[in-house]
Amino acid sequence: MTLYEMLARSAAARPDQLALVSGERTVGYGELLGAVEGFAGGLAALGVGKRPSVGLLLPNCPEFVTAYVGASCVGTVVPVNVLYRPDEARHVLHDSEAEVLVTAEPFRPLVQAIRPHLPNLRHVVMLSASGPQDGEVDFRAMCSAAPGDLLPSSDDDVAVILYTSGTTGRPKGAMLTHANLEANAVSCSQALPVGPEDCFLSALPLFHSFAAMVFMVVPLMVGARIRLMERFMPSSTLALMEQSEATLFGGVPSMFVLMLQVPKTERPRLHKLRIAVSGGAPLSPEVWKAFEKTFHAKMVEGYGLTEASPVVAVNPPFGLHKHGSVGLPIPGVEVKVVGTEGREVRAGEVGELAVRGGNVMKGYLNRPQDTREVLRDGWLYTGDLARLDEDGYLYIAGRKKELIIVGGLNVYPGEVERVLVEHPAVLEAAAFGVDDPARGEAVWAAVVLCPDHSASDRDLRAFCREKLATYKVPRGVEIRSELPKNALGKVMRHVLREEVTSQAAECAGSGAKVTESASRA
Repeated sequence: MTLYEMLARSAAARPDQLALVSGERTVGYGELLGAVEGFAGGLAALGVGKRPSVGLLLPNCPEFVTAYVGASCVGTVVPVNVLYRPDEARHVLHDSEAEVLVTAEPFRPLVQAIRPHLPNLRHVVMLSASGPQDGEVDFRAMCSAAPGDLLPSSDDDVAVILYTSGTTGRPKGAMLTHANLEANAVSCSQALPVGPEDCFLSALPLFHSFAAMVFMVVPLMVGARIRLMERFMPSSTLALMEQSEATLFGGVPSMFVLMLQVPKTERPRLHKLRIAVSGGAPLSPEVWKAFEKTFHAKMVEGYGLTEASPVVAVNPPFGLHKHGSVGLPIPGVEVKVVGTEGREVRAGEVGELAVRGGNVMKGYLNRPQDTREVLRDGWLYTGDLARLDEDGYLYIAGRKKELIIVGGLNVYPGEVERVLVEHPAVLEAAAFGVDDPARGEAVWAAVVLCPDHSASDRDLRAFCREKLATYKVPRGVEIRSELPKNALGKVMRHVLREEVTSQAAECAGSGAKVTESASRA
């Protein structure tokens, strides 16, 4: 089924059931289907090309869901991270050749700044209480349009392009088909399991692959209720969880840490919560156990990647839990761990994780070489290091691609390094992650300055803030005379990470403030 067909089936079965709740607003399944059809018809009426790319720059709100499903009826959805700076957003929209951008009033300055540099962008559809400005199309007017003739979609049509950072420093667009999304949604609904009686509380941003699948596509497919939150705050999230009678909640580990820190007198009982899903970064056994004991709900950890739609494995909520493991492959998904020669290794041995199933992407947009490198003989080679135990439980051992995960959001070193070397004083740069108790990891960097140039840690971080989303900006930048390199001349980021971690530990133990950077570790 396509995304539209999933929604239409749920609306036919329960047209009056609530689909979306946001603040005081409620949208039933029948109403949502009508808005989706109207938006799709209005989009087609704009005169865009066949199956256009439609950018989506919106917070968590009913309009995000409407535009996501509606755009997939006639084209391809391109969600844009709402934390992006202009250069980052411009790249995603330019690379995907987006003809339409759906956005809201708070993002108007960003859109106005990048629109002159997007020759393919023909229409900006604006969600605004004050109405559209010159050259903009009104979102609500589009949704009230006649449905028109919707272009039929096939299973193999690309439904969404999700951008994931690459080692070159520029995000790559993973093309996910309708069949990919359906396969992953069906598998997730079986692994958890869930049904129309559930209420999914979505506090993670829906532009994120994990949130989009588990807290939008899955509930729409099974006809469940989605309670949208635009912003996560520990106390208010717990209160809303109880008020909305949420049965499922998803977050990254740092969110669960913060909820456990809410004073006991402010914690609700959470009578309906059945399952809490953690993803995006490793979850400590201590947090896992504390959450289950405190809130009396099953906590499951999962693993996935954008290229796999994204869910690959999850701990069974009502089966054997193994702390430190991300669980078993979900139904319909196969995994294997291979060594350097491409052969499967024995149980307990670490190698590269490969994934096969209907959830695996079609490929990277406009990147045939990158696609060939990761899609081989029907398998997706993830670049992540992992091991399988004798029971088939999966353990993630590390990240071959040196990915940094900040609060569940991906940051690749190359992306940060590309910005740092743009600074006129920087000759070389290396970015890496260090452990952070609140967000899992924090971005750090080390640089070598050009001869006769000067720049401070503060200068370089301010430069990064102009070009990178806040979570990608280094927490500290060390100025060095040289970077550690191997015999081939490649920077050894793991050495930098170990040195900064060791320096921070020494500072903490002695109470000393060795350097400005180390004191912030």
